[in-house]
Amino acid sequence: GLIEGPCHEPDVITEPWLEDELVIVCAPNPSILQGPPRHEVTLDELQNAQWLLREAGSGTQEAVEQVLLPHLHQLRPAMQLSNSEAIKHAAAAGLGLACLSRMIVARQLASGELIEVKTPLPRLSRRLFLIYHRNKTLSPQLNRFLQHCRAITPNN
Repeated sequence: GLIEGPCHEPDVITEPWLEDELVIVCAPNPSILQGPPRHEVTLDELQNAQWLLREAGSGTQEAVEQVLLPHLHQLRPAMQLSNSEAIKHAAAAGLGLACLSRMIVARQLASGELIEVKTPLPRLSRRLFLIYHRNKTLSPQLNRFLQHCRAITPNN
């Protein structure tokens, strides 16, 4: 499997794979930030904003909390959704801020459907992992797939 956060199952081998950059995004007219768009928002504005979040227990939700909570201490949920696709569409509709993979929102950022929120936060990222069961016999095809994944770098 390919997952977006650490696996907590003892019988699953977890292999760090790629680093995934996370960005905070919103609609181009961010009324949710309570004022006109500026170059950079404050931590207070981020703390008071409404956030579009994944459901509890999601690896993505865990990753977002790990990168944001040390700086913001709380996230005020506007709503919880079951996938990143729904979150980015809700963000584009102006329903809240979202913290998502740059890869997931690249097309919407390029088209102007979403904007990246500039913040004083450090670069946000999460680790993606390859996983497989400890007792799984790896077929030649699965071994080739794992080798292919291991050969992928962020630039290819």
